[in-house]
Amino acid sequence: MSNIIRTAALLKQSRWLFLALLFGALAMAMACGSGDDDSSADAAAPAAEEADDDLAEVSRILNPDKTYTADDYLAAGWKQSKQYDDISTVPEATEVYFGFFSAKDIELRVYASHDSAKTAGFTDAAEDIDQSFREGGQFGSSNRGAGSRAVTKFKAFAVVGNTVMLCEQSIDACLALSDALDG
Repeated sequence: MSNIIRTAALLKQSRWLFLALLFGALAMAMACGSGDDDSSADAAAPAAEEADDDLAEVSRILNPDKTYTADDYLAAGWKQSKQYDDISTVPEATEVYFGFFSAKDIELRVYASHDSAKTAGFTDAAEDIDQSFREGGQFGSSNRGAGSRAVTKFKAFAVVGNTVMLCEQSIDACLALSDALDG
């Protein structure tokens, strides 16, 4: 008789284990669904030219027919921290500023025209962003631990009209600022 009771208890535990595993599998299947949420976020992004196949995840070219000044960015909510005096290391740039938007560091480079920003500015920004992200390294700011220098690592950039924005961690901050410019 005690054997029957043990068998019944074991069956009851097995049912609960089976239900828990089934529920867990269903939850995982729903969480790893079709990914429609990500594509809808991409669909909301402004129309952009394809910048470069290797840089498609970290760069955009927007608003080729517009001309912006640092004042336009300030009016859109970008906060300027400083203006660089020596910009000889940034080919063809007329002004270079450092600031932030939505708690993300953004460097703003102003060029005479969109063509200049799209050629010299694009090439220089592509060289300046942190290469480790595109080479499969860790995403995000690095070298910020105790005893290390806190250096901003730009991970993305956007050519917006006659300007180039270097973005701290992802293209999202640059896209948000670009939207605010036109808002």
